[in-house]
Amino acid sequence: MFQPIPVFEENVFAFKVTGKLTKKDYDEFLPVLTTLIHKYGPISLLLELEDFHGLEPEAVWEDYKFGTAHDKDFLKIAIVGDKRWERWMTVLMDAFTKTEIRFYRREDAAIAWDWLRDIEEKDEATSEKEKNSIKPYKEILVATDFSPHSEKALFRAKEIAAKYNANISILHVMEPLGSYEHDYMMVGVPEQYDHTDRILYTNAEKRLEELKNELGLPNVSGEVLWGTPKTTILLYTEGKKIDLIVMGSHGRHGISRLIGSTTNGVINHARCEVLSVNI
Repeated sequence: MFQPIPVFEENVFAFKVTGKLTKKDYDEFLPVLTTLIHKYGPISLLLELEDFHGLEPEAVWEDYKFGTAHDKDFLKIAIVGDKRWERWMTVLMDAFTKTEIRFYRREDAAIAWDWLRDIEEKDEATSEKEKNSIKPYKEILVATDFSPHSEKALFRAKEIAAKYNANISILHVMEPLGSYEHDYMMVGVPEQYDHTDRILYTNAEKRLEELKNELGLPNVSGEVLWGTPKTTILLYTEGKKIDLIVMGSHGRHGISRLIGSTTNGVINHARCEVLSVNI
């Protein structure tokens, strides 16, 4: 499955890729790419592979045909993943196209964004000057799991947004039930997981709309994305050029997730400011 990740850029686009890709996935995805190419000209892509299981044979053929026909329509492609075979897949793809394709480990996703955006490493003097300058917030992200901790963080973000006239993005990250199978030894079949996941996803979208309405602000957007919370939040932050992340200090991420681990992970790896709201 391909899921778009919001990006604040004219010709850079990002998608999360999960599961095993089928011809149906490509039948839905390739027209989207074609539309973007017609509208913006040559584009760059970031593809984040998460819980990725490769491509079915028909999907491989669709990918090859499209890539051959549109070789000149891509500037750069960054593939973000965490498995060795995904790196080798990237090397193989790069051998069959003139488009420059690079693989980045998940912890290096920010470097992938810089490469796609042609942002060169800043000299020490410039970095020091920017470090000492205080800029108003423009884009605020609230990562929510719909717990009371997260709701308090949301309304703290509202106060800050009102002061700076900033935009608020609300993000809820859903981990597919199948990803817990090895941790908890759940009993069931993939079809059952998929059905339950879809119900939970729909409910999350409804709750997100309720939160947007409760805020009562015109400059609020919301997204429900599949993935693991920390990595998805960090990737979303880079894509939308977030300058402040507001999060609750505790959350509901299952028995094996230590309380506060997502917030701590974001604090330690985000390149923007992070506000942890305690109760």
